[in-house]
Amino acid sequence: MKPHTSAIKPQRGVTLTEVMIVVAIIGILAAVAVPSYQDMIERNRLKEAAESLANDLKFARTEAIKRSANVTLTLAAGWSYTITSGAATLKTVQGSQFQGIALNAATNVVFEPRRGTPAAVAQPILSSTSYQAGVHVNDIGRVTICTPTGATGLPGYAACPA
Repeated sequence: MKPHTSAIKPQRGVTLTEVMIVVAIIGILAAVAVPSYQDMIERNRLKEAAESLANDLKFARTEAIKRSANVTLTLAAGWSYTITSGAATLKTVQGSQFQGIALNAATNVVFEPRRGTPAAVAQPILSSTSYQAGVHVNDIGRVTICTPTGATGLPGYAACPA
């Protein structure tokens, strides 16, 4: 004869209360993380746009020396730029690839071939909702990214020269 077992088998799984607690914790963590994540994305987009413009200004300077001809980087008001040498277009960049980033004004930066110096000092300013970054070209052609005076800039960049 079999012995009678009246013990209840242990149940496996989780209770509804445990699931609700885990969902509440995940919700709290998401509420804390999402704003800082969005801020990080905004900073990274601005940094990418500023570094792209700075690299293309350096490219334009190098091309002026290499070609022994003036090379012009034309910044358009609709946030795009074109690098040209005479009638030849060397590169075109559309600002639409930098979502949420605006350019302060249209301007031309002309690099002369002898030493790669610009015809005039330039400092276009890029901005997002909360941050600004300047791309400064000094009188000897050095290109740097900087923080405009009175603006909230990107971490790690010095103030723009006056």
